[in-house]
Amino acid sequence: MNNLAVNLLQSLPPSIPPLDKQYARPEKRAKAVVILGSSKTTEPLMEYLDLCSKTTKELVQHGYNIVTGCGTKGIMGAAYYAAKESSATDLNGKPVQNLAIIVNPLWGDENLNDCVVIGKANSESERIVKFTKVADNFVVFPGGTTTMQEATTLIRYNVHSEECGLKKIILVGKEFFAGLKQQYETMAKMKFLNKPPEKIFKILSNKNEIINAILKNK
Repeated sequence: MNNLAVNLLQSLPPSIPPLDKQYARPEKRAKAVVILGSSKTTEPLMEYLDLCSKTTKELVQHGYNIVTGCGTKGIMGAAYYAAKESSATDLNGKPVQNLAIIVNPLWGDENLNDCVVIGKANSESERIVKFTKVADNFVVFPGGTTTMQEATTLIRYNVHSEECGLKKIILVGKEFFAGLKQQYETMAKMKFLNKPPEKIFKILSNKNEIINAILKNK
């Protein structure tokens, strides 16, 4: 762990709970969107960074709380700062919140000052499970192995959930996720899935498609 991570870890408020249960209430989950993706900034990712920022800002204007890991780089950083810079109120007149669930120990690039930390986890696997407890909506942008782990964990959640308990899982980037789509279509043909892939997740490419998918049947 680098020195920044150590300093941040030492400054964590001891009051941060494993998970703040108020955010797990159905009405809170329905108005929360978890945004996931690369924690790195690379040239091929630039168009997705812009798309993530614009999508996040519009989701905030529709009254959705944004949930990330409060990282400041890559897709996660784009979502974090777009949510931080946006201002809106929900249907009850309360400010939309920039929420975070952190991994302990920290990665070292987190910004804990401009968000509400609602939980902590001891691993990425534990954190993705906690994300499912506080949100019904997920938007996954391109990323590396951790992002793919998160995407497939979410897909597995929907495979084993009843129809009424499905999460909205949106994978952004038809070319990037083409191989994943093909893999699940193959699994469906081999009867390894209990529902067709299109019921489990959607692969979309632009802001309007993403926003409409989140708002549909809200």
